[in-house]
Amino acid sequence: MAGVFQVGIDRLRTIVLNKLPALSYSDYRRLFYYSFFTAASRWALMLARGWLVFELTDSSLAVGVVTFAGMSQLIIVGPIAGAVADRLDRRQLALAAVLIMMLSSSVLAALTLANWVQVWHVVVLAVVHGVAMAIAQPSIQALIPNLVSQQHLLNAVSLSGIAQHGSRLAGPLIGGILLVTFGAGICFVFATLILIFALLQLLSIEYRTTEAVDIERPKITVVGIGREIAAGISHICQDARLYSIIGCVGFHCAFTMAYEALLPRIATNLGGDSNTYSTIVVGVGAGAVVGVLFISTIKNSVLQGRVFTFTGLVSGLAMLVLATTNNTSIAVLAAVFVGGSQAGYMAISNALVQKVVPDSFRGRVMSIFAMIAGGLMAFMNLGFGWFADMLGADVLMFVPGLAWVVIFLIAALILPEFQSVLRRGVFRDQPATIQSGD
Repeated sequence: MAGVFQVGIDRLRTIVLNKLPALSYSDYRRLFYYSFFTAASRWALMLARGWLVFELTDSSLAVGVVTFAGMSQLIIVGPIAGAVADRLDRRQLALAAVLIMMLSSSVLAALTLANWVQVWHVVVLAVVHGVAMAIAQPSIQALIPNLVSQQHLLNAVSLSGIAQHGSRLAGPLIGGILLVTFGAGICFVFATLILIFALLQLLSIEYRTTEAVDIERPKITVVGIGREIAAGISHICQDARLYSIIGCVGFHCAFTMAYEALLPRIATNLGGDSNTYSTIVVGVGAGAVVGVLFISTIKNSVLQGRVFTFTGLVSGLAMLVLATTNNTSIAVLAAVFVGGSQAGYMAISNALVQKVVPDSFRGRVMSIFAMIAGGLMAFMNLGFGWFADMLGADVLMFVPGLAWVVIFLIAALILPEFQSVLRRGVFRDQPATIQSGD
C-alpha cells in the first residue's frame, strides 16, 4: 500500500515538474516560498491597515495616504537598492528587508492591541515597511534569473507571480477572517508571524553572488550609486524593447492597479462592511492566482502574445464592470477578472524584460521597473483617495480603466516592439543596446 502511494506521489511530482519546471531548482523553490510568505504578510497588513484607517477616519483620502506612504518608497529607495543589488549579495539585502518588515508590523500590532494606535502611527510604520519592500523587491527580482536556466525564466517569473498573488488570496482570506472576528490588531500579529517562515526560507538559499562581481565594481559611494542609477535609466531609454514594455507597465499600474484606496468605499457603496471589503480583495487574489498559474504553463510564444493582448484589454474592461455594478456578487466576479488580467499582464511584462537585461544591469533595471510601477500606483492611490470622497469611487475606477484601454490600443498601433509582442509573443530580432555603468 505504501509503495502504491509513493508511486502516486512520484507520478504527481513528475507531472508538476513537467508543467512547472522552475520548481525543480531547490534554491528557486526556497525563493518561491519566501515570496509567498512575505507577500501574504504584506496583503494581510494592507487589508487590515486600510480598514483600520477607514474606521478611524471614515475617509478614503486617509486610506490613500497610508497606501502612498507604503508604496512611495519604491521611488526613492528602490533605485538605490537596485544599484546596490548589482554590487552586493542580493540574498543578504533581502534578509535585512525581512527583519525590517517584522519590526514594523510587530510595532503596529502592539499599538493596535493596546488601543494606542493613531493614524500617524500607521503612516510612519507604513513608510518603514515600504522601505523594506523597496529594498527586497529589486533584490529578489534580480535573483530569479540566477537560480533557473534561461529556458525556464518565464515559468519562474510566472511562478513568482503565483507566490505573490496566491498570497494575495491566502493573506486576505485568513487576514479577513481575523479582521472580522478579532479586529485589526490580531491581523497585524498574523502578518508578523508568517514573516518568520519567509526568513527561514531565505536563510536556506545556497546561492551567493560571485566574487568576480564584487571585485570588478568600485566601492559604494553616493556619487557612484547615482552614476549607476543613471546608467540603468540610460540602458532602458536606449533599448526600444525595454522602454516600450516598461512605459506601458507604468500606464497600466497608474490606471488599473491603483485602486486600494477605493475598495473600502466601493464595499460600503454596495451596502457592505469589512466582510464585503475582504471578499472583494480575496476575489482579486483568486483571479490573480488563476491568471498567473495559466501563464506559467505557456510554452508557445504566439499564445503568450495572444494572452498578453487579452490580459491588457481585460485589465481595463473589468474595472469598468467593478465601477458600475450595484450587485455584490457581480462585483466579486469582476474583482476576479481584475486580479487575473492584471497579474497576468504584469507577469508577462516582467518576463519579457528579464529575458533581455544583462545580469550586470538586472538589479537597476528591475528597481526602475518597480519604481515606475509602484511609484505611479502610490501617487494615483493618493490622488484617487483624495478625490473619491468628492467624486465617488465608481468614477475613479471607470475613467482610468477606460483610459488604459485607449492607451493600450494606441501602443499597439505606434510601438513596433509592442506590436511584435502582441503578434508573436517575443520581441523583434535585434540585440539590446548596452551601456556600461561600471
